[in-house]
Amino acid sequence: MSLFEEYLNRGQWLSESERLAIYKYLLKTSERKYENNRETLFADKTLDTWISNGQIKYTFTSNIVDYKVRKIGDLEWNNQVRTIKIGRIKKISNKKLNKFFAQAELDTIRNYPLPGPIPIEDRCFTMNAFPYYSLKYYSNGKGKIRGIIEKLQSKDDELLTKLLSS
Repeated sequence: MSLFEEYLNRGQWLSESERLAIYKYLLKTSERKYENNRETLFADKTLDTWISNGQIKYTFTSNIVDYKVRKIGDLEWNNQVRTIKIGRIKKISNKKLNKFFAQAELDTIRNYPLPGPIPIEDRCFTMNAFPYYSLKYYSNGKGKIRGIIEKLQSKDDELLTKLLSS
């Protein structure tokens, strides 16, 4: 079992550093998948994807992309989880959407892990107040300038290296 597959079982028990490593791992390893997701989303205005034990439904309306999630097999969706506005510059919008897709998948892994040896508690949907693609995450909500400085000073940790090599 790879380290990533192991993380798919941990869900709510993932540490902050593990979640950040998974986010970066998804960004680095899923570019082609995200490119296909973008094309489908823009063409059909909606996209359904699955990861871990959850289903993600993206919608695209008036340059705004949002998503909601549910556990596979459930009938009801959680309320809209996150939203981003897509600009007119394609290259920037594509990078932004890739980060959005990775964050959505991470939020889903965290809340709907695969069944495994670790017990899953029945609880409400949880996520970081600031997504990893936001500079507010790096500054802990204290502004974008501080976020840029903190992000530039941060380094990829060994968890990401382990994920990429597994």
